Amino acid sequence: MKLAEEEREKKGKALLTQIRHTSSQNYTRITMDLSTDIRFETRVLKEEPSKGLPPRIYVDLLGARLGMSGSQPIVVEDRLLKQVRVGQFSQDVVRVVLDMSSLAGHKAFLLPDPYRLVIDIQGQKGGEGLAALEKKRDSAPPPKALKPVTPGLRKIVLDPGHGGKDPGAIGVNGILEKDIVLAVAKKLAKRLRAELGIQVVLTREDDSFIPLEDRTAVANAEDADLFISLHVNSSPNPEAKGVETYYLDNTTDEASIRLAARENSTSRRSISDLQFILSDLTQNSKLEDSITLAHRLHSSVVSHVGQKRGAVKDLGVKKALFYVLVGARMPSVLVELFFITHKIEGRALARRAYQDTLVEALVEGIKKYQDSTQVVKDL
Repeated sequence: MKLAEEEREKKGKALLTQIRHTSSQNYTRITMDLSTDIRFETRVLKEEPSKGLPPRIYVDLLGARLGMSGSQPIVVEDRLLKQVRVGQFSQDVVRVVLDMSSLAGHKAFLLPDPYRLVIDIQGQKGGEGLAALEKKRDSAPPPKALKPVTPGLRKIVLDPGHGGKDPGAIGVNGILEKDIVLAVAKKLAKRLRAELGIQVVLTREDDSFIPLEDRTAVANAEDADLFISLHVNSSPNPEAKGVETYYLDNTTDEASIRLAARENSTSRRSISDLQFILSDLTQNSKLEDSITLAHRLHSSVVSHVGQKRGAVKDLGVKKALFYVLVGARMPSVLVELFFITHKIEGRALARRAYQDTLVEALVEGIKKYQDSTQVVKDL
């Protein structure tokens, strides 16, 4: 009888099933995969040299059980984080301890569907790039013969949405969002390197699945100057068409909430639940720059594609809670490049010449963004 009661008790608790990390010299992201929603508490413990103890962050997962091995520490050994220790602290609490080497600040937030707790750890500025990344990615340096046309923009991370088991939207003649945006991202990366001398990193270079929070972690770990997530739109209304661009912020606009729910692969209710959780994360010093970037990219796509391919329906620059933008430490936007489900736009998106036009427009938008920010710096 006692065993049966214990099994029922376990079923009612959240399980911590995996801990992942992405590291660089001045940034580390820890992601804890959970079976369900959970309450948590974080604390910072100062270094205790007399006891040989480093500074620590510990996270208590309340009402949780350990669903992974906790017998050995997870060794990280980057500039910020030495190791992660995990154990069943009490019957109802799993404790995760981060043994730090350096710490300037940290943020913690919970993402649903599937649930994962993300801890972003910041170090002092001045890191020298990536110490270790779990995923291979393209980080080729700019051509040595070229001087950047856009001083100040060293590196851009491009994020082709979806991939692998997540095809994204399915359009006319069965074309897939994940294929369209990967093709556009690769073309865009090539143009930015060749013409502007900018380093470009892709969050994925092939048809692989990458969790949304890991994409932002790539941008942070690379210490990128811009993060641009590329998508194409879809709608059950086959007449829906046009282009719209988003930055991260709370919103009450129902259409934006529904779109974010679709791109986040989550429910509409989960988006509403996140409004208060993410409010402090969206109010950062990069918000105004993100808005500027969104407007420059958006206006360039509308005008350039309009001139080359005919009138474009302008759906505007908007705000929404896209998980892929949460926690980004640089100006970041998500661009919805037309509707894959519209019979004309969908067919056009599959054509190389049309993709080239989109790339030209995005390059133009990045140039305009740099010009506008450079003017402000020179004032």
